[in-house]
Amino acid sequence: MSEKELGRRRFLRSTAAAGIGITGGIAASGTAAADNSREIQVFSNSNYWEYQIFTKIGFDDVEKGSYADGDDYISNAGNNAGGQVSKGGQDTFWMDSDDWITGISVTYNDYGYIDIDVASPTDYYQAIGVQRDQNPDWPGYNYTIDIDGDVEPNDSHNYFDYGQDSIDGGTFRGTVDPGDTDSVLRTGPPTHVFIEDPNSPGLGLEIFL
Repeated sequence: MSEKELGRRRFLRSTAAAGIGITGGIAASGTAAADNSREIQVFSNSNYWEYQIFTKIGFDDVEKGSYADGDDYISNAGNNAGGQVSKGGQDTFWMDSDDWITGISVTYNDYGYIDIDVASPTDYYQAIGVQRDQNPDWPGYNYTIDIDGDVEPNDSHNYFDYGQDSIDGGTFRGTVDPGDTDSVLRTGPPTHVFIEDPNSPGLGLEIFL
């Protein structure tokens, strides 16, 4: 295993039991246990990505779907799913239909991580935050997050950058630069996340939730 690959794996394993922390498609495939009827789908149309998906503690364990392979895994007592996906690749997992996503952490190539932190969805506005690795030698990430609910800017601490972030209905788009934090307030959960490949505009990693 190369030092580069070892470093990426250390990154993923080190966040396996942690929250991320600023908030306080593809056809269905495979089968799942009776309560695990909600599918998570991960797809890359560019290069190599590693990811982790965090779910709420206290529900049925996340399970691998038919497209998950030996490089994908379940961690933190069944609450987190993680793995790697290359160009043209697809991974799938199943989660409890009443469970929800609390965070997503992604790293591309040697460009460090982008974290998406998701507060519990309620009838009141809760935050979704996007954070970027602080290393200034790495590029920023463009991202799109589709949300099932109302969305508005999170103006506290200037988390919403009106120069490069935007809201269109339930879609939140932006660019998060090294050391930056973006955030919106919303009533519902995220349903789709796209993170653009810094080297291939228009291509990247997609996660359907």
